[in-house]
Amino acid sequence: MKLALKKAITLYLPICILIISSCNQSAGSKGQSDLLDTSGIDSTVRPQDDFFHYVNGGWIKKTEIPASEGRWGSFTILQQKTQLELKFILDSCANLKAAKGSNAQKVGDFYSSAMDSSTIEQKGFQPLQADMQRINTLQSSRDVLKEVAFEYNMGLSPLISFSAGPDAKNSDVVTEYFNQGGLGLPNKDYYTKMDSSTQNIRKAYTKYIAKVLTLSGDDSTLAAAEAASVMKIEYALANASKKPVELRDPYANYHKMAVAELSKKEPNMNWSWLPGALGVKADSVVVGQPAYYAALNNMLLSVSVSDWKNYLRFRYINFFAPYLSTPFVNANFDLEKMLTGQKELQPRWKRMAKLTDEKLGDALGELYVKKFFPPEAKQRILDLVNNIQQTYKERIDSFKWMSDLTKQKAIGKLNAFAKKIGYPDKWKDYSSVDISRNDFIQNLKNTGHFAYQYMINKIGKPVDRSEWFMTPPTINAYYNTSTNDINFPAGILQPPFFYKNGDDAINYGAIGAAMGHEMTHGFDDQGRKFDARGNLKNWWLPSDSANFKKRTDLVVNQYNHSLVVDTLHINGELTQGENIADIGGVTIAYAAFKKTAEGKSDKKIDGLTPDQRFFMSWAEIWRAKTRPEIARMLIMTNPHSPAMYRVNNPLSDIPAFYKAFHVKPGDKMYLPDSLRAQVW
Repeated sequence: MKLALKKAITLYLPICILIISSCNQSAGSKGQSDLLDTSGIDSTVRPQDDFFHYVNGGWIKKTEIPASEGRWGSFTILQQKTQLELKFILDSCANLKAAKGSNAQKVGDFYSSAMDSSTIEQKGFQPLQADMQRINTLQSSRDVLKEVAFEYNMGLSPLISFSAGPDAKNSDVVTEYFNQGGLGLPNKDYYTKMDSSTQNIRKAYTKYIAKVLTLSGDDSTLAAAEAASVMKIEYALANASKKPVELRDPYANYHKMAVAELSKKEPNMNWSWLPGALGVKADSVVVGQPAYYAALNNMLLSVSVSDWKNYLRFRYINFFAPYLSTPFVNANFDLEKMLTGQKELQPRWKRMAKLTDEKLGDALGELYVKKFFPPEAKQRILDLVNNIQQTYKERIDSFKWMSDLTKQKAIGKLNAFAKKIGYPDKWKDYSSVDISRNDFIQNLKNTGHFAYQYMINKIGKPVDRSEWFMTPPTINAYYNTSTNDINFPAGILQPPFFYKNGDDAINYGAIGAAMGHEMTHGFDDQGRKFDARGNLKNWWLPSDSANFKKRTDLVVNQYNHSLVVDTLHINGELTQGENIADIGGVTIAYAAFKKTAEGKSDKKIDGLTPDQRFFMSWAEIWRAKTRPEIARMLIMTNPHSPAMYRVNNPLSDIPAFYKAFHVKPGDKMYLPDSLRAQVW
């Protein structure tokens, strides 16, 4: 998922979503009968026509999205609760005289420096002046690459996307990856689409470039010309980039190439020198999108150094703009408003608590779980996930569309899943990071340097399969293809996703379906191409692959017909993996639920059958209200479908839902058997 849920390699992708008002209470203080928030029901909507709005429509009608948010719902409400808990920890650490070098000192001083707005205002642009002087001394294309490498060492990522991760075809070893990058807008479509909304975003982005360059000291007329030169570079980079759907094919985005070969093909990229400048030794690297680097090789010669300096100055300032004085913060937010529809900037404490979690995640996370994650919750979660895993095995065994040989391989991969719950077994050591209370920008540089060194120090070494890529307070989950594991941080293991004293219908409909979702990522259109060890390797018989494709074509077609905003429909190809995972997650969680005592009974709670409670629980976790601006952006960038379709589309594919809510032909939730999408 990332349930936004996100997938790790794409998770990159990985639940991502937003949460309900009743989630601030713990299950321990509530009875089973009131865990479902039926006050959100809209009785004017038939569940047979639109289940999402039947369960959530009343809440949507009476809820206003906070001015500082682009969307509001289950995930964001729970996120706010967690942010308040982090604020409590951060304020406590900031007021402590903790020992120098301790985690409490580091998170407390980082947060204090981030909240010290008077010092930040007083310094203005001064913290970046020396960096601007360095960039202004560049004289050649090699200097440009040298600056790129230098900035990577501080945690920035200009022009290229360089990272370290398990080799997709040898997942036991960490290797170097070079992927497309360099864009300031979300992806290629923002530079190529000609609809009025996208054109307005490009215009606003160009004005923003000029604005921040003016704030840095340039004359406004000069800054406008510089902004045009930056946009010219980004247009060229975008034209050489792949579209989001094209990035979904792991085979088409894996090209292991010898550095010596690259040096001959692309001499301007200085491949024989570049890895060393980035701090690594490499005889070969994985190039995700060779066409991007071929184009960049030519641009390093054809684009003037002065234009490259404009580009690098802007990208550098843009990276730090949200953390500088008010004029920079406001300019950055004005652009964000175009993309998200937010009316106001979030309170500073929220932004800086989130930033502290991003930069010192394990240090803050260790403090968080000690105070807010009850260890007894972990065992019930493990019992639940084990039931879902066993049920998944039984379903695979029962499939008639898959051969016995491929079934054996699939079950072998399923049995090999590592299940990570709550928080990592070992925490990162931040002892090498220097954090002071009075230099916010330097703290950002120091934490960026630490993160980069931590990453490149893994290259050439065995993969640490115990590593986490989300922090414990995160309201999300993910599946990692390279290590074949599912990950559920402590943050999501609370209401409305999980009630430690809740009935099985509620828990299986929420966190159970999320677990099924993450497991299904191991077998979606991308995940199925990786074996039990996480290697990119075909383990399917051709006939089974053909049968799989027939089934996923139904998924793509179903979601392609789902209208989101104006004339924009869901991109069924881009969202294919998440949609497969949603359908599979609910299906498998329901089958696992039916093994429980409650699942086998017909006993009603508050007039609702166990099956009805299960499906309503799934609908409630996707309760959300979204501004049209962010809805448009998500359709162009996000591999997850909008909340309404994460509820309605999967349920339209599940016969048990039809029975539970008496769905008949002619109802809008009804699909004929021939159109129902069911892969797993």
